[in-house]
Amino acid sequence: MTSAFSFSRVTAVTGIRRVRRLPSAGVPRVSLSQPVKALDVIAVAETPGIFRMVKLGKQLRTDPKYAETCMIKRVGDVVQKGEVLALRRTSLGMRKLRAVSPIDGRIMEVDDGQVVIEGERGYQEIYASVPGKVVAMEVGEHVIIETNAALIQIAWGLGGLAWGTLKLMDTEPGLDTDAKRFNIDHRGSIVAIGSPLTEDFLKGAIDIRVKGLIASSMHSSLLPLLSKVEFPIGLTQGFGVLPMSERILGLLSTYNGREVALDMSFSPDWRNVRPEIIIPITSGQSSADARGAEQYEFRVGQQARVLQAPYLGEIGTVTELPDEMQQLGSGLWMSGAQIQMSTGETIFVPFANLEYLG
Repeated sequence: MTSAFSFSRVTAVTGIRRVRRLPSAGVPRVSLSQPVKALDVIAVAETPGIFRMVKLGKQLRTDPKYAETCMIKRVGDVVQKGEVLALRRTSLGMRKLRAVSPIDGRIMEVDDGQVVIEGERGYQEIYASVPGKVVAMEVGEHVIIETNAALIQIAWGLGGLAWGTLKLMDTEPGLDTDAKRFNIDHRGSIVAIGSPLTEDFLKGAIDIRVKGLIASSMHSSLLPLLSKVEFPIGLTQGFGVLPMSERILGLLSTYNGREVALDMSFSPDWRNVRPEIIIPITSGQSSADARGAEQYEFRVGQQARVLQAPYLGEIGTVTELPDEMQQLGSGLWMSGAQIQMSTGETIFVPFANLEYLG
């Protein structure tokens, strides 16, 4: 079985803009132009607690209105689970009936013999997810971050966000995975292999306590084991037994030892958001070197498949590899190739939207 996403989009250098949506009560904790790291908290939002209702009349065995007069707590009071809210003595005075709180929380309302208690509130933290600079923000709406980076959008991912040093184990794609290569240097790093993920390799990654794991593919039988994994896992090619794309492995090799963000956060709409490997590129880095890592497989005269509308899936021929990046309709500047289509038309296509055909 192979994944529906059997290709990855790879860009060696591009401008990235990420819009981090905030809950309605979300408050930014950053300022404009502030540099941020991938795991920096850029906003927080208070989350409401659960609500529980206590029926005083039932617990005190009396009329609800009379039960209210037996309360020893008031609206606004903080209470603990099991704490007495109301107390009633029986007619003979020999027995005490109690109404107690079922949760830790605060009394929000008392009405018609019923006490409404809101459980303790929590706080949701929103992370940057990419290293970069804050360029816009609005309370309860969003924080926008921009950065220059190498970007690899992969086939499948699980487990949220990780930030750490990339440790690449393989120099060539393959189908045989050696699970006995871990050492202390891999602890706390994001490990990448050019071959399929196996059960033994997964156990080794868990034992050495990596921060993240990147593999080419994985058999679906491993899915039940992932419920016990506490770090993100990404598959560049998808499900099945598939080697990693040479293009992706080459780019990972270029940045081996650099800090990367592995964003495997869940998205309900995978048409627009894909699991990503993001490698920040400093302003001092040579853009020519970055482009070389991206386009090293493409050559004039080679055939390539286009992965963007309106030519999605069509095969064309590379006629030129421009040295300079081109500006797209979206405003981004990206490196790519001039492709001649079967209609005779020549179009510019970013490398991110081209599939290498060998």
